Amino acid sequence: SELLNVRLLAEGTRIALADGAVAEIVSNPKDGVWVFARYLASPADPARIGSEEMIFAQDIAGLALPP
Repeated sequence: SELLNVRLLAEGTRIALADGAVAEIVSNPKDGVWVFARYLASPADPARIGSEEMIFAQDIAGLALPP
């Protein structure tokens, strides 16, 4: 799998999460540990769609494919 430098992820970047969810970065403090993202898809918990939360770098599986 490709290594992803979380510090370089820009706002608007779509990310795939380890649990199968897809989120869009809304803010990146560039600390390499966290990003703030809005859920676009969440198969395990559809209620999360549209919500924003801090995402831990280790939970990011990679870049998400465009819709």
